[in-house]
Amino acid sequence: MFTVSLAAAAPTQAIENLRKYAGIVVDAKSGEILYEDNADSKRYPASVAKVMTLYVLFQELQAGNLSLSSKMTVSRHAASAVPTKLGLRAGSTIAVEDAIKSLVTLSANDMARVIAEHISGSESKFAERMTATARAMGMSSTTYRNASGLPDGGQTTTVRDQAILGIAIYQHFPNYYEFFQTTSFRYNGKTYGNHNRVLGYMGAVDGIKTGYINAAGSNLLTAARKDNRHIVVVAFGFNSAASRDEKVRQLVANYLPKGRRGDYLQQAMVPQPGRQSTTQFALAQPRKPTFAMPTPMPDFRLAALVASNGSQPQAQPAQPQVAVAAAIAPAAMPAPIPSAAEAVTALAAPTQAAPAYPSQDVIGAWLSETYNLGAPPSALGQTAPSAPLGFDVTQTNSVSQATPISGWIVQIGAGPSEDSARSMLSDAAGKVGSLGDFRSYVERFEKNGQTFYRARFVGFGDRDDANAMCSRLKDQNLSCLAMQG
Repeated sequence: MFTVSLAAAAPTQAIENLRKYAGIVVDAKSGEILYEDNADSKRYPASVAKVMTLYVLFQELQAGNLSLSSKMTVSRHAASAVPTKLGLRAGSTIAVEDAIKSLVTLSANDMARVIAEHISGSESKFAERMTATARAMGMSSTTYRNASGLPDGGQTTTVRDQAILGIAIYQHFPNYYEFFQTTSFRYNGKTYGNHNRVLGYMGAVDGIKTGYINAAGSNLLTAARKDNRHIVVVAFGFNSAASRDEKVRQLVANYLPKGRRGDYLQQAMVPQPGRQSTTQFALAQPRKPTFAMPTPMPDFRLAALVASNGSQPQAQPAQPQVAVAAAIAPAAMPAPIPSAAEAVTALAAPTQAAPAYPSQDVIGAWLSETYNLGAPPSALGQTAPSAPLGFDVTQTNSVSQATPISGWIVQIGAGPSEDSARSMLSDAAGKVGSLGDFRSYVERFEKNGQTFYRARFVGFGDRDDANAMCSRLKDQNLSCLAMQG
């Protein structure tokens, strides 16, 4: 929650007063809208913007680019943030886990900047990634300008868009979602309590995020999960935190009992940036993911890693083209934010290769000749389902093989050289002995002028056989894509 006046933090761009109520309640399991009021009206997110900051940080954690113990350095820009903040001096460091807890409890503006600069090199570049991520998930009315939510007239959203984010951050990062339930955080001898006074209401309410700036009023994005039901509640534009909390309690009490019990329906699943659907595939990820999309490693951090190893970076493969459906294409945005297609293309690029980077042998592990984001999500509460998560595995541009391949194939990755692909095959066969019963082969293909080599096993009788092998590979912390030849 911000404790600063608008004048203290406002940038050069003037800010309109949007301190008006807007609210929505969405069933996270079905996508049904249970309640809405001004759901599509423009509002300032205030500190609720930090939920997207954390979403991007969770992407980096899931990809292995960061760990919870990774240290991040506080810059002068971060240290100069206005309160509320943790107050670390420029040049000091903080662990990722402590930075996360400072955001969900204290709403530390300085730590939001630390995260942004560590991931993208600058807060403005990070804001571009936030916006691109939002658009890829279907948040078509949201533009981010900073990582904290401090006042900026160009940083706007809607409560409908924030409901999409509230569903997505649970669906995509269940292992990190528990951070939002942190009730207090102790650091350097001080204890900071969570600003969300609705946390734990009815034994159901998750924390997620509060926010306040003068032009926006008091905001809250939260969720309630109980009795096999899950709803997301967004309420913006209150004159006080107390009135906001009372309204949210009423909404939870009224609509949680109306939530759907059972599985999450397809139309409630929010597409994950960088994933694409297809009808002829089955996907199994390793239990401890070693590769995740979208996670481009920034040039500045790549260079630092290479320098620390005394190595020279390898040439970066050309980035795949990404198609963005017209339904989520944004209106024109002022500079420096790029178009949605450009931003999401950069966002969804494979992790860059470098000798110091652990995934160097699997750059382009899931590259296919036509890599797309897939269908946009349906509007919340409507019946048309969004596409399931997955990867396009069509092979229109592959280098042809001497012997046609039929039946089901298990692909474990793709590398920049034939030797790297054969190494993957050997490693997989060593970990799962029964793979020796299947023929292995390397398939060469080209993508945007670059040559890659797929590592594959062939000879599986049907989808179930291929899936069973993928499950065994997953148990060995190996990625696996099962497809029909």
